Amino acid sequence: MNDNFINEYFGIGIQNGKTPENLGVLWRSAQNLGATFIFTIGNRYAKQACDTHDAVKAIPYFHYDTFEAFFENLPKGARLVGVELDENACDLETFEHPRRCVYLLGAEDHGLSKKVMDKCHYLVKFKSEKSLNVAVAGTIIMYDRNLSKPRS
Repeated sequence: MNDNFINEYFGIGIQNGKTPENLGVLWRSAQNLGATFIFTIGNRYAKQACDTHDAVKAIPYFHYDTFEAFFENLPKGARLVGVELDENACDLETFEHPRRCVYLLGAEDHGLSKKVMDKCHYLVKFKSEKSLNVAVAGTIIMYDRNLSKPRS
């Protein structure tokens, strides 16, 4: 059997991240929790003291100027998972993470646009009354992915 259908990977990134500190924290978590790559759309990453492991030098980092450029370059066979407090989103507690996927988080003050959410294969949310810090939200997603749960 071809290992390409067995192997798992995931990437995680932010569209129009609000603060560089949030990016630094998310990248540090991504490196520790097994992300294959990290990315930004819109606002670029800038080195932060909170990225003490220098994740952008340890795992591949990609930058896209627009969502369209990002979407055109999704890895073949990867599913796009939007993280958003939305009534159509699945609860994280019961979500089966795809074997090969890319998690996309929006800026804390704007979230993901309707256009972006429409392009996602899945939307996922936590049981939370209000939005969380983007680095915290991404870390929770990656932690949940590492739990022993079924994959889709």
